[in-house]
Amino acid sequence: MSRTHPTEPAPDPRFPFPHTTAPTRCRRDPALFDLGFGDLSGDTKKAAHKRLEAARRSCSACPVVTACLRWALVNEPLTAENVFAGTTPGQRRVLRRRLVDRLGPDWVDVLAARDQARRERAEAARYTPLPVAQARIVHLDRELHGPLRLLPQLTAEEQRLNRSRLEAGLKAA
Repeated sequence: MSRTHPTEPAPDPRFPFPHTTAPTRCRRDPALFDLGFGDLSGDTKKAAHKRLEAARRSCSACPVVTACLRWALVNEPLTAENVFAGTTPGQRRVLRRRLVDRLGPDWVDVLAARDQARRERAEAARYTPLPVAQARIVHLDRELHGPLRLLPQLTAEEQRLNRSRLEAGLKAA
């Protein structure tokens, strides 16, 4: 009988790990981002918090911090320790709970669908650009009013959650 050893879970392929050509601090000095502090009392606690603040400062200047945070949120089993995008594991747990509240329990699938739709729109725009006259109008409108902020389509789960919240509010009133 063979024994299987637990393997590290694979990252979600829909969210690749962010890469940049510039050398990032987490690649040059990974020990700075390691949260295996051990005893967090006395001087050790102060040193740990100093390292955490240094890691956060390093992340704030990183060119891929947003993509890194998204990757860390989606790949929870791989990011149970250490600093990713300037956040601790506890902070990422809070952010995941907020995402569940906002997008539903299938929030990872919702993000993947939104990313796919964004890529498809960008691809379509590359092959069917606006005529010059319309492009000028869009440019002038953006200068005057700023970028257009479209509300994303709600998923069925989001609609159900909003409806239940509305009904609960109406019953309470």
